[in-house]
Amino acid sequence: MDFTDLTDTPRKQSMLAGTIFFMLIFPIYFAIMPTLVADEMIESGSSGISASWSVSFEETEITQIESETLSDGDTYDSFFDVMTESNIAYIMMEISCMDNDEPGPGFTDSVDAKSDVSQVEGEFEDQENNGDCGMGGGLEMIWYSTENYTGDNYTFEGTENELRDTWSSNGEGVGTWAVTLTANIETNPVPIFGEVLDSDEDYEITWTAVTYELIIIPLIDGDI
Repeated sequence: MDFTDLTDTPRKQSMLAGTIFFMLIFPIYFAIMPTLVADEMIESGSSGISASWSVSFEETEITQIESETLSDGDTYDSFFDVMTESNIAYIMMEISCMDNDEPGPGFTDSVDAKSDVSQVEGEFEDQENNGDCGMGGGLEMIWYSTENYTGDNYTFEGTENELRDTWSSNGEGVGTWAVTLTANIETNPVPIFGEVLDSDEDYEITWTAVTYELIIIPLIDGDI
């Protein structure tokens, strides 16, 4: 049988053309199918495909530091503007001070602080705190924009959508944070001869916003 025998009728010509077509298309199909399946898994991962994921966080800090010297009863308003499109883990405000003017019990300066979160996106509660300035003291306040955030790496079982919903601050924490501090200066009423009276205190206010990018990697059986 030669080539002419395979093409001497219209029916044989059609069969030959079909055979050649499938011989050409099958290798191409099986070559691109794995890529198509992988792309489909990536695109639909947030729509319900359950898997194991390696979860980590890439953190970035936004910091603002101020220093103020205050006398007894003086107040100071500190403001911290947070404008970011990244997820916010938490906001921390710290006040530090060191009373080394009149050492000894009963004459340690201190500070009171009260926050104002009315200009911040999200449901946050105002806080009040106080701290003394002995031995490098002070106080701190912290608000979490992402619930239960620790920054620790871990493995998650579920869908990509569930994972991203868990680790999203949804814009909470964006806005202007504010705190008012009040200085309390304790002065020895009976100073020792030559002693310098304590009339003020230096306070350092540090604001820190910790933002993060979520890093997730699907795991295969050998990785788990």
